[in-house]
Amino acid sequence: MNAETLRALLSEAMLAPSVHNVQPARWRIVDGVTIDLFEDARTRLPVGDPKGNDAGISMGAAAEGLRLAASRRGLALETLAAPAQTDPALVPVARFVIIASGVAPDVLAAQVTARVSWRGEFATSSPSDHGEVQSLSGPDSAVIRDPAALEEAAQLYDAASYGYIRDQAFRAELRSWMRFTPAHPRWGRDGLNAAAMALGRVEAIGASIVLGPAFGALDWCRVAPGLLAEGKKIVTAAGVVVFHRPAAEAPFDSGADFYRLWLSIERAGFGAAVLAALADDPVAAREIARMARVPDGRRIVSAFRVGRRPAGATIERARRGLDETLV
Repeated sequence: MNAETLRALLSEAMLAPSVHNVQPARWRIVDGVTIDLFEDARTRLPVGDPKGNDAGISMGAAAEGLRLAASRRGLALETLAAPAQTDPALVPVARFVIIASGVAPDVLAAQVTARVSWRGEFATSSPSDHGEVQSLSGPDSAVIRDPAALEEAAQLYDAASYGYIRDQAFRAELRSWMRFTPAHPRWGRDGLNAAAMALGRVEAIGASIVLGPAFGALDWCRVAPGLLAEGKKIVTAAGVVVFHRPAAEAPFDSGADFYRLWLSIERAGFGAAVLAALADDPVAAREIARMARVPDGRRIVSAFRVGRRPAGATIERARRGLDETLV
């Protein structure tokens, strides 16, 4: 396989989602058919993700991204044991070898370039939207679409999310990955920029103040919760898709199916935004599992609010350059 093809595979694999868009995947081209995957430990979130659960999901999504990219070109991959660790900053994850050609493309591969997190408002949902979103229900996913249940989910989300935001260390870590102005040197490369967060210029300035020096006072006078609430976007969504997997499954393995579910949402014509707090907060996760009738022995990995993106709406991804991810 020539270098140009291998670089194209990796460029497409890099489009996989990751928590806070930290993009932890690092790649090494070993030879013409072999690629090693590493996690850059410097992108870890010690406060928000102390056990590495989200990092594992992000790495699983990156691995699935490589498989999808290969599939689109008629190639198949074999996954082998990771190489030995030689750099403390790079955690070996897996080795992939191209073993076949002429395979049928994965049906979800065509959605990779279209997938993007939509944090803005969705277009007004029609009765048919509420019906069609039910098609996203499956062995690992459940759909909440009853208006009263969406109201409850919105309240759970806002309460859980604000509970994390009140922690000063969590807030500082989150802000370190937020880019409130295009002047930020990493605006288009990683993290959460204002455009991706659906914030206008004034809103971005306000968010930087609310999450920064003014938070203590705004929290004390109970104004901050209203300023940071996003639950109304859940209420107006076509539905909430709850993603669950076996409780004992490794996050890396869950990550592949997380990515595939998101691509399935795109394939159904919907946009999506991750509602991480509904999975991360134990109380919220328990209640969402009850509402979605998730079977025993399963854990809530994530949840999405889904709906139709407004006509003509686009957003540019922030992505590291390929050379920045090659090690």
